Amino acid sequence: MAPPESDAVDFQQAQQVGTFDTQNYQTRIKEYYRKLDGFKLTPKHVDISRLRVSGPQGKVEPLTVIDDPADWKAADLQGREDAYTYQLTTQDVAELTSAVANVKSTGVSTEEEIQKLTKEDFPLPHLRPKLLEIGREVNSGKGFHLVRGFPVEHYKQDRLGLVLAFWALGLHLGRPLISQTDYKADGTVFGSILNHVTDGRFIKAKQEGYTNIDRSKIDITRLAFHSDQGATDLIALLSITAAPGGGESKWVSAVAIHNELLRLGRQDLVEALSKEKSWWTPRKANQQAYERKPDGSFKGFEEEVPFAYHDGYLSVHFEVNKYQDIKLTPLQEEAVLAVATIAEDPKFHLAKILQPGDLEIIHNPTIFHSRGDIFDGDSHAEKRHLLRWWVASDANKRPIAPLFAPRSNVQPTGGFIVPEGSQIRLPLYPYSRHDGQGQAPSE
Repeated sequence: MAPPESDAVDFQQAQQVGTFDTQNYQTRIKEYYRKLDGFKLTPKHVDISRLRVSGPQGKVEPLTVIDDPADWKAADLQGREDAYTYQLTTQDVAELTSAVANVKSTGVSTEEEIQKLTKEDFPLPHLRPKLLEIGREVNSGKGFHLVRGFPVEHYKQDRLGLVLAFWALGLHLGRPLISQTDYKADGTVFGSILNHVTDGRFIKAKQEGYTNIDRSKIDITRLAFHSDQGATDLIALLSITAAPGGGESKWVSAVAIHNELLRLGRQDLVEALSKEKSWWTPRKANQQAYERKPDGSFKGFEEEVPFAYHDGYLSVHFEVNKYQDIKLTPLQEEAVLAVATIAEDPKFHLAKILQPGDLEIIHNPTIFHSRGDIFDGDSHAEKRHLLRWWVASDANKRPIAPLFAPRSNVQPTGGFIVPEGSQIRLPLYPYSRHDGQGQAPSE
């Protein structure tokens, strides 16, 4: 499939398209699930004993069943939560809170000052080896891990301390990346290396002059299984508060989905998902509008591959919303729905309600994640609120495939690029609250 003809999109058009897509997100997701509900994945005859096998990751051959620890199903892990969960000990928490207290005693109080900190500012002699082992497990094992007992309650009245503690874990695991880009009314881009995932997080920013679209409906609506953009490897989500209802987090192994398609005799779908020069997806306006061509326009579409084989690795990127915006061939559409069907199967995905203090860490090229509808309460304490960072992990040995995830506006090692001199944000509070800048003394 060739790139779409309507490749040149100007800045105003891009903003309008982005706003239209967001305002119709609930309709689009309902249409997607209606289509998925009516889809039936049809197996083809295959002699499973004759399927070629390769692996582990680093030794993967295309179109083979991958023998790797990341080939897991939820059914395999039933009753084995200890296989993917670490409970912080009293000593772990004491060490972390002590390190944070020492940093605070130096006068660090602003996001600019936090950005100058390194892992050496947070000595964690006993906890660090455990974090590094978790990082290795996420990168080279199952592709995810759940950490419980983060001291959220300890920092209930201390947002600075909470952010510092969460940031310390990221610094010990690797290099934080720009995980979100936004722009002001004049088109000036800024990036964020810490994100708040909560209802209506951008509304206040929009009122303060930013052109961030109103995401109040997106932030509480179920999300289909997907990968994050930016070609990052580690994604962490820390629960600060949980909603009274909903908000279930789900994880599924992309390796298991890949293998299941082959075992069902659907090599044709795996071939379609890994075929280059076939997948052209739209670029997000707020990440691309400043990358102008000489004529003032910017490229509206770019090539990616959902299943990317590269240097002995399979890296998978899956984003249903983008596939809804392009014309797929019948085989491509069947492939997308087949991946989604397996991902939605409870035998394949794990589902958990993240309680305050729960921290999920996932490997973006290996794990798809999703979230159920959220039913928030009226007070801040009853609104689902997560902190998120992306990190280029020190444990990562995987080369990034050239067509893994959208590559434009992405650094070579992952994370978004912003123009030189752009403001980089590490907000203590969501943009939607208080002064619209993510800074305030109290909730």
